[in-house]
Amino acid sequence: MGALLIIAALAQAATSGGPTASTSTDSTAPKINTGETNYLDLEAGAGYSSNPNLSVVNDQGSVFGRVSLHGVHSRVSARSTTLLSAYAENVSYANHYGSQQSVNVYGRHDAAVSEHARLFIDGSASYQEGGQLDTVVLGLPITPPTIPGGTVTPPILLPPGGDFLSVTGRTYSFAGHGGGTFTLGPRDSVSLSSGVERVVFHSGASRTNYTRIPASIAYDRQLSARTTIGARVSAEDTEYNGPASLRVITPQVTARTLLSPSVTLDGALGVSFARVNDGIAIRHSTGLSAQANLCGHGETSFFCAHFSADEQTATTAGPARSIGGGIDYTKRLDADQTISFSLGVTHYSTPISVLVGRTFSSATYYRAAASYSHRFGTRLFGGVNLAARKLTQNGPDPKTDLNASLFLRYRFGNAQ
Repeated sequence: MGALLIIAALAQAATSGGPTASTSTDSTAPKINTGETNYLDLEAGAGYSSNPNLSVVNDQGSVFGRVSLHGVHSRVSARSTTLLSAYAENVSYANHYGSQQSVNVYGRHDAAVSEHARLFIDGSASYQEGGQLDTVVLGLPITPPTIPGGTVTPPILLPPGGDFLSVTGRTYSFAGHGGGTFTLGPRDSVSLSSGVERVVFHSGASRTNYTRIPASIAYDRQLSARTTIGARVSAEDTEYNGPASLRVITPQVTARTLLSPSVTLDGALGVSFARVNDGIAIRHSTGLSAQANLCGHGETSFFCAHFSADEQTATTAGPARSIGGGIDYTKRLDADQTISFSLGVTHYSTPISVLVGRTFSSATYYRAAASYSHRFGTRLFGGVNLAARKLTQNGPDPKTDLNASLFLRYRFGNAQ
């Protein structure tokens, strides 16, 4: 397993082009800087991984050296937010594993185009070998919530997660989404969104790819200053290479409430109606669809806990029922020290294989990563990265991948 976490300092980034302002009157809320932030982190490290490829057969451990770059641009104004992040790493192992590369590019922009409409667009592209990006957490500048009055979420970018098959090979993924929220009245709003996602997977003789098109429409009504309820209908069409396809329609009721000035709970509950065509037979299924998120912040800390259950989820192996959850947390201990961690687990059941000659059983994928960062000077940082990955399935399980490394990081651009 390659090098893991790159956590940028959580101290407020130095800005240019505008004054400093906070978007919240909560005295414990983190300060959000308006203006522009630009920096490039160059990092080098060395460590040990017990099973870099999460393989059953070739599961020898190895020491490694790692070099990575992470560039960030953010711009915050009274009406819009722009965030761009580009990350690339090379991990070189001491034995026959050779080198592995990972790349992730992410961008989003949202803007209030009028008093009654706010639009957004986002896009991402990534390449990874052996699921390496599943153990990467990238620190980002703090930006305002995309929903007016929403909670500031942890300044952490999690690259697209792998599934039980994609973590064993090479994966290319591309995604883009757009939409908006439109105010109907003092308490009512409608939201629309859609997009396209593309995933390509290679591992030995196994090759598969799929294109997913999601869309949703939602209505929300504010009952009080703290509580909003609504309804949402989402649909998706997933086309695999060959004749296989997946179509899902999910109506849900939704709710969002402020448990305190700095903690928000939101969720959705409904039923999914799925149609799966594996090229031989068409199958219909109905099942629970649920999501929940609990997010909050203190003056120097941020967290989000999330849960989801889906009747059918697109994976590189084929459609599968899934249930999972995780926790992301980061805290600035003082002006020079930061800790962060990300934990996640997803269980897949009743997968329908789209790969000729291969069948799959239920599987559970665990991931955990943690980082400690210390600033030694204006631009120099050092610290420790730790991570673990585990894949369980019916049949032989690969040995748990444990990773530990030391790193040094130098920042160009905004120094804080």
